[in-house]
Amino acid sequence: MELELTDMQGLAIRGHGHLPHAQYLLMRFSSLQETKAYFMQLVKMVTHAGDKRPEFACQVALTYSGLAFLGVPDQTLASFSREFREGMTEPHRQFILGDTGEHAPDFWDWGRDSSDVHMLVMLFASSAMALDQLVESELNRASLFRVMLHSSLPTGMLHDQKEHFGFRDDISRPIIAELVKDKDLGNAPKYPIGEFIMGYKNLYDEYAPSPVVPSHTPGSQGLSPHPDYPGFMDLGRNGTYLVFRQMQQDVVRFWDYVKSQAESSDKAIALAAKMVGRWPDGSPLVRCPVAPDPSLSDENDFGYWDEDRSGLKCPLGSHIRRTNPRDHLVTETSQKDSTEMVAKHLMLRKGRPYGDPLVATMQVSDFMKATDDGKKRGLHFICMVTDIRRQFEFVQNNWVNFHKFGGSEQDADPIIGNHYHQDQVVTDRFSIPTYPVRRRLENIPNFVKIRGGAYFFFPGLKALKFISNFDGI
Repeated sequence: MELELTDMQGLAIRGHGHLPHAQYLLMRFSSLQETKAYFMQLVKMVTHAGDKRPEFACQVALTYSGLAFLGVPDQTLASFSREFREGMTEPHRQFILGDTGEHAPDFWDWGRDSSDVHMLVMLFASSAMALDQLVESELNRASLFRVMLHSSLPTGMLHDQKEHFGFRDDISRPIIAELVKDKDLGNAPKYPIGEFIMGYKNLYDEYAPSPVVPSHTPGSQGLSPHPDYPGFMDLGRNGTYLVFRQMQQDVVRFWDYVKSQAESSDKAIALAAKMVGRWPDGSPLVRCPVAPDPSLSDENDFGYWDEDRSGLKCPLGSHIRRTNPRDHLVTETSQKDSTEMVAKHLMLRKGRPYGDPLVATMQVSDFMKATDDGKKRGLHFICMVTDIRRQFEFVQNNWVNFHKFGGSEQDADPIIGNHYHQDQVVTDRFSIPTYPVRRRLENIPNFVKIRGGAYFFFPGLKALKFISNFDGI
């Protein structure tokens, strides 16, 4: 099946990397009639994926409460996934995601209540001045229709290709088979677009569950028929679920802790690399466990089953091994089973950092000498999935926060996990396999804290048009 790129929002495919300046506007509606008028105008601005290098980009996503406010039919609302309908802060889901203690929604800047935010408008531009003009114009237009700004989140690109702790980032991401079908990428694994975009076949050779509209609904003729449900139109086709998490990073706390556990700066850097799974320049420990290798700074073609099953090079509980175990899970009995299991839980990451770097050089030696400047910085984590529970929530619960991952007993992800002592559960330790006796770090603080989040529906352009035009008749 050919990809309908002109019906997909550009961020799903392109990422808008040529537009380094961006701002995310979290909006709240007030008047249905005025919001409808505003939304009709906004939809006309949305950038589609067929435009490879737009001069600017506008992307739109809606929460469940936003769709309900806009009058989407009840039968359609009910066809969205349970996770999306309940929202990120539903009590049981807080436990699943590890949003407790210091990560709890009570401390968030936005998204504390599932009805706080109705819409996310994402604006991208080539310069700071162009972005300012774009944001000002959009907010002025929104105010005319009494669409209110809840929060404005400036964001940008990685500094020197590194995240705020000083490590090379954005190296590993799934390759979509339909986008590279005529390219020779060697043995690199490829994944069907249906894992990330609705309306196409996924790894199970099925269409992911998708929101639907009864075919007799006025205006639904502009949508495509659902391939599995006769009599229904596919509202999800060429759209996806967008998971948004604002992750605040405490850079000084991270490097202070690492220094406190090491006898020298070099050993502190090596220890930090063990926690991450890569050296600061991006070199993977599985390929260069003793020292970084600049020639491997963007290396992503490696596995663990044959190269490091015991974790002596890259600890089993390191950040990159938890978030993408590749071909080795201790719960599986073969490399093939591990690879297939991991493939079912991949996500399409589209996040960007926010805030100024703590040190402009982005050099680890300078990070270790820096003091807290009181400024907020972190990552706007954004991923796209067709199944929130199977993909995002599974990874967050079973791999990031589960304290018994990889055969450990008291270890959460050392970088982004929720570290605590509660009753008999301890998650603030990190085990480093060494011979003959493993090393274990204790009392790891939370280096990353969640400060906002929500589940959004990121519709295709035809779906956006249907939502904007539907009048409930």
